[in-house]
Amino acid sequence: MKLITIIALLITVNLFASQKLIFGAISTIEPELMKEHLSPIMKYIENATGKKVVFKTGYNYDNTIEKFANQEFDIGYIGPAPYVKAKKINPNAINILAKVKNSKKQPFQSVIISKRGSSISNLEDINNHSFAFGSPSSTLSYYVPMDILIRSNTIDKIKKYNFLGRHDKVAQYVIMGRYDVGAVKNSIAQKYSKYIQVIKRSEPLSDFVMVSSSSLDPELSKKIKNALLTLKDKKVLKSLKKSAIGFEMANDSDYDSLRTIIKNVEAYKK
Repeated sequence: MKLITIIALLITVNLFASQKLIFGAISTIEPELMKEHLSPIMKYIENATGKKVVFKTGYNYDNTIEKFANQEFDIGYIGPAPYVKAKKINPNAINILAKVKNSKKQPFQSVIISKRGSSISNLEDINNHSFAFGSPSSTLSYYVPMDILIRSNTIDKIKKYNFLGRHDKVAQYVIMGRYDVGAVKNSIAQKYSKYIQVIKRSEPLSDFVMVSSSSLDPELSKKIKNALLTLKDKKVLKSLKKSAIGFEMANDSDYDSLRTIIKNVEAYKK
């Protein structure tokens, strides 16, 4: 009788576990706030699959990237540079479902800024000034602007640079004069447009991507992909980012230009 009870319990536990989807994302803000931020898209996936979606993250950028590479998430929302890094660690760990599609007025690009009214108005003016980056794993607040500085032979002429973590903080510190120049994503530059001036814009890049673990059931993965590609609910899309107008098909090769950028930056660091 005890054996039958134990077997029944194990079946119940496994069945319950199979009804869950672990949704992973890098927490650029407090984990609970990030969970709240992503709850509309998680709810949308719940409705599309009939499975409970549970949010999880790592304790920092690199730890979360490792979790993606170790297939600890069934599905997830990940930035371009973290996606490239996770694929480098384990090329077969995750598959692209779809990438965010932005309005033409708000492309996914990096913007190098200075305080409005500053004499620093182009890359040449950065010489002997301080520079603020976001996270050292950020696409738009580190890798892309760092590549611009390296290619323009400007990086070695900067007085100092530091990492502040969040894009908002970079903009705020530049506005307060604590750093002379900084790098942020386009949406943050627009948010603080009254107080900053643009020095340089990068070319538009492929945006954040929704992925699934390669161990996820193919039919379930296909169902989620179709749900994303047909997503029209503006409230759900705007909860991801204000510029999002939908999801679109994407391939791993869409991120090859970013791979070149990261390779260039990593080579400089050596």
